[in-house]
Amino acid sequence: MSSVRNEEIFKIVDKIRDHYHQNLNNRYMRKPLLLMKVPRGTWDALARLTEKTDFYKIQGYPYKELYEQIHAAATFVHHAKVEVMPRLRELLAGGTDTMFSRGKPGEDKILLDMAINNFPANLGVFSDLINALYVKAVEEDKKDHADVRPVYERMPELKELGRLLI
Repeated sequence: MSSVRNEEIFKIVDKIRDHYHQNLNNRYMRKPLLLMKVPRGTWDALARLTEKTDFYKIQGYPYKELYEQIHAAATFVHHAKVEVMPRLRELLAGGTDTMFSRGKPGEDKILLDMAINNFPANLGVFSDLINALYVKAVEEDKKDHADVRPVYERMPELKELGRLLI
């Protein structure tokens, strides 16, 4: 099975990783995100996409594995929009004093409010990055598998990506 070693894909993955850790999986948002009803395998695949690993830059991404990570990220987006976004303030209520003791209480309240207010936009950026990664992966998949059926066409779960990301 072939692997994708496209520099543009690596750049998009780097953007996804940075955005995820800075804006979604940070000390303010981690608690409500962990309350989502997301299967363990989805969390594992998302972690493989969002953790710094030079292994993929050396070996390339096997197409099937890359698509599984993209699907996991899209599933994360869907659950965050449905389960977290409507109840974000409620999910974080009362947890600020003990959870965020690094800074001054007033500063933490401001940063928490910013994280809450920016969550929908940050999730949207993440969703757009996942979509861009998928589009680029499909483009490479078609080039690499011009003589056979591309990998993405053999993964029926990818048909729901649009629904999950919107």
